[in-house]
Amino acid sequence: MKTRRNSEIAGLIAGIMIIVAGVLLILLPSLAYLDMMGGGYALQFVGSFLIVVGLVIAGTFAQRAVRLNSIFSGDKLLAHWIYEPAQVEEQAQRDLQATKSENRSLLLVVAGFMLACIALFAVYGYASGQGESMPWFIGGMVGVLLLVAAVALGMPYLQYRRAVRSTHEAFIAAHGLHINGALHLWNAPLAGLHAVSLVQDSAGARLVFSLHYRAKVGGMEAYTVDVPVPPGQEEAARRVEEHFRQSSLPV
Repeated sequence: MKTRRNSEIAGLIAGIMIIVAGVLLILLPSLAYLDMMGGGYALQFVGSFLIVVGLVIAGTFAQRAVRLNSIFSGDKLLAHWIYEPAQVEEQAQRDLQATKSENRSLLLVVAGFMLACIALFAVYGYASGQGESMPWFIGGMVGVLLLVAAVALGMPYLQYRRAVRSTHEAFIAAHGLHINGALHLWNAPLAGLHAVSLVQDSAGARLVFSLHYRAKVGGMEAYTVDVPVPPGQEEAARRVEEHFRQSSLPV
């Protein structure tokens, strides 16, 4: 049996790294003797934004790490299944292709916004006679953009690697689901569970969790998580479905 690790610790570390990057951007104008009107304030603004984002990410993943530990300890656990490596590999490949497509689309939007900001501040800097400070500003912003791109393009592969190197387990609890290294929570401020259904077809039995999370003001994004049911565990799966059917869903 592989060592069971808390997969949310990586998100906590990423949040801390973003905070550090924000602090460095705030300090950069002073360390490099940049003119504040020639890009220094812009760098500090971006740094402040990164700190806020990092604090949100670190706080969120710290809470998720605590919740995952409670699931591992058996708190309100409804089912615990172990899968064959080939089954995990097949599911991980499907998730990899879907996540790559979604992240590329999101990266194009973010990159377009950041490049527009870089161009706007660069034009202003050169027009106001602060051209000597612009290389520092442009370099800092390009560095942030490259960091965002690395996360967006690399995360699907990290998730794939996490799945295939996981303990190949599924933990279904009353307040969350952890499958192949990925955690899904629903009784959280920005996430909920809409329905759980047991599907049986030629591909075998699986529990389909229909979840949603708040992705924007006034709007929710829906997604589903398929949890394969191991042979001989169909009755346990029906009990899980019945548990959520009797719960006050959607939550």
